[in-house]
Parts: sequence; structure tokens; C-alpha cells
Amino acid sequence: MAPDHDADRLSLPVDIDVLIAFAESGSPGVDAESAAAGARIAERLLRGGAVAGGSIGDLGARRAVMAVPGWTVQPLAASSESETTATRPVQKQRDRELGIEFARSPAGAEQTRISVHSFGTRAAAGDIVRVAVRLGAERSELLVVLYADDDGTLTGQVVTRALTMSEDLEISLLPGAALGSTHTSAVTDAVRCSLTAGRNAWRRVAKGLPAGDPVRAAIVAGLS
Repeated sequence: MAPDHDADRLSLPVDIDVLIAFAESGSPGVDAESAAAGARIAERLLRGGAVAGGSIGDLGARRAVMAVPGWTVQPLAASSESETTATRPVQKQRDRELGIEFARSPAGAEQTRISVHSFGTRAAAGDIVRVAVRLGAERSELLVVLYADDDGTLTGQVVTRALTMSEDLEISLLPGAALGSTHTSAVTDAVRCSLTAGRNAWRRVAKGLPAGDPVRAAIVAGLS
């Protein structure tokens, strides 16, 4: 019995069915070379559809990223030092695949507030929202730990000088267990710019790690 690819096709372009039909067609006018090419393309697309449904830990294959453009001078010009926090401009963006709502706003004294909320099923408390900042050929990252607020919603906030409203960003979701020695500097910075609830969330992450773990040491450094 031939394998059922219907589930994979749900996340693929409509053209996949056209390619498969084209490859399988025996009608006149469809030469063997064209049919074979259609079959090869269809096979690659089907393999890609299967990868797209991979686990959250398979970050390289999943490539679930939300692109957040930098704000232009027009909305930024609406903000002034005399404005209260409630009236300052807020950039918000939601991504259904990640299940994340991202927001950033000026926080005064050349600082920016980053807020994230999870409305999907991909994330859990202790997972990390990674904010990658493009700076020409260089890249830097900001980590925001998720925790359950009073309403049970997964959320996270930091106030940082590391970015403004104008950078182009890439937002992705990272399991807390995926943090390692390459993230220690970013973890320490994240702890330092977290609010009280976020710092407490980082404490819980540290308690779950063995003594001598580089991430645990990075968290302790940020708390000190």
C-alpha cells in the first residue's frame, strides 16, 4: 500500500499536488524527462514537509523564526521624554507557528523593554525566547526566560540597553535544556536585565542544574 502523504501536504504549497499529478500523469504531451523532474521536486517537498513537523529541540531543521523589522523614524518620533510609559509607542507582533507575541517599547534612559507572551503549545516554563539582533555582519542575542504569571500565562520581560526600537530582529524559541557553554555570556546578561519575576525564573533554572554546570554558574554571576 502506498504511503499516505496527506498530512505532510497540509503544510506544503498547493503546487505540490500539481507536481505529483504531473509526475504520475500518463496523458499525451507529458514526456518522461518532465515527469521525472516533477517527481524529484515533489519528493523533496514532501521530505521538507516531514521535517517541518519535527520536535522543538531540532532547531536546525525546524527554522521557526519570526522576523521583526526595526521601527522607522516616523513612529519613533511620536515618543518624547515628557510622555509616560503608558503613552509611549509599542511595537507588537504575533507568530502563530511559534505561538509567541513579541512586544518592544522605549523604557526611558536609553533602555528598551522587551515583553514576550506564549499563546501556543510549543513552550513551557523555563524555555527561552531568543532575540537575535542583526548588526551588519555581526549578530548578538538577547535571551528571555519564560515563566507563568498570576494568570498562568507564560510570559517574560527584560529591560535592556543592548538594543533600541530600530534594529531588525529574529525571534525563535529555545528549550531551556538546550542552553550550554556557548550561551553563558548571554545568560548572565539576561539575568541582569530581567525583572524580579524573571530573575526568580532564572533561579529555578539554576536549581535544576548540577553544581559546576556552566549555565548555572552564568546565572549565579548574573544574580550577584
